[in-house]
Amino acid sequence: MIDISMKLHPTSILGYRVLAVSALSAGTLGLLLPLLPTTPFILVALWASARGAPKLHEKILTHPRFGPSVQAWQTQRAVSSRAKWLACSMMTVSWFGLWLSDVHSGILAALAVLFVAVATYLLARPEPVESS
Repeated sequence: MIDISMKLHPTSILGYRVLAVSALSAGTLGLLLPLLPTTPFILVALWASARGAPKLHEKILTHPRFGPSVQAWQTQRAVSSRAKWLACSMMTVSWFGLWLSDVHSGILAALAVLFVAVATYLLARPEPVESS
């Protein structure tokens, strides 16, 4: 792995590290809180850590649970069927939870459009191919 942090100003490196740790923390919270997404935060953490925290970047890539999914996304832009199913299910449950909570119909409509767009994009992604 190339360490691009050597070319950056120390303040930039610190900013990338703070962003990486913050995004990773938010992604971890997303595992526990149904309306907080995990994946976008993990991807931001991966991007920022590649620029300012190479050890954290490597740790994310080799994590036993998240590493294979992150690597499949990075190399193939692929998403596993399990992840697709889970993401679509959570969006559906979240939308119905908001509907049951009597959220304004405009917000529900906007979220429905957003969730359908995200689900369509996810379902269009290929399955990861095992590398030999």
